[in-house]
Amino acid sequence: MIVDIHIHCFPDEVAQRAISIRSQRFRITPVTDGTIGGLKASMSEAGVDLGVLQPISYKPEQTVKMNRWAAHVKQAGIMSFGTIHPDFPGWKQEVKWLASEGFKGVKFHADCQGYYVDDPKMLKIYEAIINEGLIILFHSGVDRAFSEPFHCTPSRLRKVVDIFRGADIIAAHMGGYRYWDEAEKHLLGCEIYFDTAYSIHEMGIERTEKFIKQHGANKVLFGTDSPWRNQYLDISLIKSLNLDIKDINGILGENAEKLLKLSQ
Repeated sequence: MIVDIHIHCFPDEVAQRAISIRSQRFRITPVTDGTIGGLKASMSEAGVDLGVLQPISYKPEQTVKMNRWAAHVKQAGIMSFGTIHPDFPGWKQEVKWLASEGFKGVKFHADCQGYYVDDPKMLKIYEAIINEGLIILFHSGVDRAFSEPFHCTPSRLRKVVDIFRGADIIAAHMGGYRYWDEAEKHLLGCEIYFDTAYSIHEMGIERTEKFIKQHGANKVLFGTDSPWRNQYLDISLIKSLNLDIKDINGILGENAEKLLKLSQ
């Protein structure tokens, strides 16, 4: 099984506009049209068995709407994490709803949502999510639509990891997009998962192999950040790494299967 842990999609009626705005901000040409249909076509071409959506509520009032859409689009081969905006007043009830509906995790993007990842006010939210047995995925490092200061750097994220030892936490973009020196210093080897989303083509093969070997291949998850990366090409990059086939298979899907408890 191949699992892409980090994907973005939008409702059909807004996908064209959402993709157009983001492609201009990110200065990236999208690979798909940002719809579920476009994603499924990409997955079929690349041989991806399961895609995991990572929605983001940019405003507090978007939280419920985004989560209900995420629940609606779940189907064979497609699942989704939930989203919680830190300023949404009903976050406690929403976390419980996500758990009751079988969501596996929650995605946070501190730059988009306007907070620092290690802000003390966030700890009670993280704790509630973790206590429900949910995974937390953080965007980490640079976001191309923003400028410094970035709100989730590896050094800040390490503080959260140290507080919640044993929790299932994912640092997207190999620990921190374009913050890989800092990720190497503060996150490499600690108890946190990395995903490969929109990173290994910039890191290069040699540094990617070094990160995986030093961090532990069992704590690395395949992700693309689709529609911003081509799933087929990124799978080819993973397969080209000078790693044991067991580690390759783990990164491409087996690690995610265990983390998501897909066999249960």
